[in-house]
Amino acid sequence: MAQGTLWFRHSIFRTLIMGLLAILLTSCRHDEKPIGMSLLFQSADRGVVVQRFDLDGIRGPVPGWVRGMSPRGGAHMSFMPGDSKRGIPQFVDVAWAIPTDEFDRWAEEKDRKPKGELSKNELAEERAEFKKRWAANPHYTKRIDLTPIITPELIAQVRADSQNTELKVIITFNNDDVSIQAMAEKWRRNK
Repeated sequence: MAQGTLWFRHSIFRTLIMGLLAILLTSCRHDEKPIGMSLLFQSADRGVVVQRFDLDGIRGPVPGWVRGMSPRGGAHMSFMPGDSKRGIPQFVDVAWAIPTDEFDRWAEEKDRKPKGELSKNELAEERAEFKKRWAANPHYTKRIDLTPIITPELIAQVRADSQNTELKVIITFNNDDVSIQAMAEKWRRNK
C-alpha cells in the first residue's frame, strides 16, 4: 500500500516537472517579443450590439452594446503583452445587430414596468417575445482580412519600443458596414 502511494506521488511530481519544462521550452522558442494591444469599438451612427468578434475563428472579446465615437463613446479593451499566445491574427469574423426604433421603444417600455417575480410560463412568454423582436432587427456578419491592416512593418514599429508602445486596433461600425484600422500608439512616454 505504501509503495503504491509513493509511486503515485512520484508520478504526479514527475508529470508536474515535465509540464513545467514543456511550458518553459515553449516560451523560449518564441524569439519575438510579445506586444500589448488595445481594441476600441465605436459606432459612427446608431448604437450597435456586437455579438461576435472572433479572431482566426477563435472566440474573441465581445463588448456588447456600443454607441458613439471615441473619446466620449465606444467600448475599450486592453491586453497586456503575453495575454495571447496565438500571435498576430490573420482575420476576424464580426457579427453585429442594430436595434430598430421599434425594438428600442419596446425595450424601454419593458424597463419601465415593475419587476416582480414571474412564473415559469410568464418568463417563457417574455423570452419568446424578446427572441421574436430581436430576430426582427437587422443582423450583419463580415469577415475582414487583417493582413493588410496589421502589417509586419506596423508590428516591427510596436516591437521596437514594446515597453511604451502598443498596437491599437479601432473597429468602427457604420450601420451595415464595419471598418478596421490599426496603428502603433505610444501609451507611456520614455523617462
